Amino acid sequence: MAKLTLAEQYTLRGLTGRIVGEVLSDAYGIPSLGLVTNKTYICSSLAGAVEAAFLADKGGLGRVLTALTEKPEDAAAAVKQLEGANTVMLAYGGEADAETNYALTKAFLKAAAEADLDADLFFHVRIWAPGMVQKVVSEDKSIAEYLKDRALGAFAFDLDRGVFIFHAVEVSEEGEVISEPILEAPLSVEHADLLRRSL
Repeated sequence: MAKLTLAEQYTLRGLTGRIVGEVLSDAYGIPSLGLVTNKTYICSSLAGAVEAAFLADKGGLGRVLTALTEKPEDAAAAVKQLEGANTVMLAYGGEADAETNYALTKAFLKAAAEADLDADLFFHVRIWAPGMVQKVVSEDKSIAEYLKDRALGAFAFDLDRGVFIFHAVEVSEEGEVISEPILEAPLSVEHADLLRRSL
């Protein structure tokens, strides 16, 4: 992450948030969006950008809810704050390392399963691409059972082709995580360059 300045990190999250927020509103047809993230500057800028783009696409008539988790113990309270959202996006990444993001992801999904949070789930690329969802499902049967009843989504990117790829995801009866690409969104030259330099 040190390859970008902090200002460039914000620009990257603004560009990413615009695409993700619009796709969640349009292609996924979500009427209300919950978003859980950590308390880092970069993740917070992504959260704000996603929510702003989502609301703008809805003409200001959508609804967003936000929850923060700094440590796994915060997950239950975050789940409670997000009740009523049709879909919850897990937006961990940015400044936090993979181990921290995994712990927060697993804790949130565990708390959501225990509370039977009535929401579908959407995963940020920094959770989806490293296989964190698959790992959680393989480690905790109660989370796997909970996710079987939810519509799931995720996004990744292909820098060679200059696109974000959005996926429909499901957990099968056998506990396998299955994904299917459903649409692509083009990246601007600036966006692709920032993404490439951030890796």
